[in-house]
Amino acid sequence: DGISVMLLLLVGLESFCGALVSHEIHDRQKEYYILFLALTTGISGTFCSLDMFFFYFFYELAVIPMYLLIGIFGSLPPGVHGRTKEYATMKLTLYLTAGAVLALLGLLTIYYAGGRTFDIPTLQANLRLNAQTQRWVFPLLLFGFGFLASLFPFHTWSPLGYAAAPTAASMMHAGVLKKLGAYGIIRLALPLLPDGARHWVNLLAVLCIFNILYAGLAALTQRDWKFVIGYSSVSHMGYVLLGIATLNVVGVSGAVLLMF
Repeated sequence: DGISVMLLLLVGLESFCGALVSHEIHDRQKEYYILFLALTTGISGTFCSLDMFFFYFFYELAVIPMYLLIGIFGSLPPGVHGRTKEYATMKLTLYLTAGAVLALLGLLTIYYAGGRTFDIPTLQANLRLNAQTQRWVFPLLLFGFGFLASLFPFHTWSPLGYAAAPTAASMMHAGVLKKLGAYGIIRLALPLLPDGARHWVNLLAVLCIFNILYAGLAALTQRDWKFVIGYSSVSHMGYVLLGIATLNVVGVSGAVLLMF
């Protein structure tokens, strides 16, 4: 659909630009480009998937290469007290793995309640969960995908991971990887769990305000360019998630436009 096409165009542009700025990589170039291609494949596959199994498969595939790209090819600027690229790598991995487990629990619940099918259009047409069930399943998807979308207070992995990543990986991180979280909420959580969304939307809006204000102010205090962009990226994801929290066509369309 239109959302997927727009974001796939963005992935293509980011991948092209990322390849152009990868001239800084001189060691283990073959492994670097394999990981970068795997990262791009995972992101593209997530945006293309109309099946929950493959959605989750590509979603995880997009996260795994970041661990190696930062751990092997990354570096942190001087002055980050007591922090190393290994610390940034492990923090990113632990946060995103925790979010992925939450999302998996929600997706499995939808699978069993929806007639044991992974087909997303079929689930949208036939899934009938009562409001009470939706109220506890929706936060599993909201916070599961929200970890990757840098939802406050689960955002702390992002600026450090952004700063430690090589330039091309940083571009993919801020440009499209974070959008997978917001896209998962739009693609799965909102249409499949509308009653749950209405129940939790006020909390989401409050957390988005913290994203916007706290991360924006933190960006103003940074002295390293990568940290400035890292915190500002967390702040602008607050605007994306706040658009989703409106639960209307104008707000969600605005969120998609800002993602693009």
